[in-house]
Amino acid sequence: MEIEEISKIEILENGEMFIVLASGGKPMYQYIYREAADVCWDNEVKGFKAPTPRKWSHSDWFKQIVSVVASGLGVTLKLSNTTIWVNVPKQTKAEICAA
Repeated sequence: MEIEEISKIEILENGEMFIVLASGGKPMYQYIYREAADVCWDNEVKGFKAPTPRKWSHSDWFKQIVSVVASGLGVTLKLSNTTIWVNVPKQTKAEICAA
């Protein structure tokens, strides 16, 4: 399985969450939508996007993205010591790091 380092996790004002990849990703990542799991690839941001949470928390969406990317694309997403956290509450960050 291929490994991709997460360079940034950002929660936008509207609640959407982006998981940006250090490598900038690959063209094949756009096909993640085929998994029908509400996860998509944003080519401008170079990251995976989760919708504004309705029932799930942002940490639940992080787990969903990691799981769907692993099963659908064969890619493992990994946090690093240099991952940048933008507009992510401390509790959410702790939950994501523990996942």
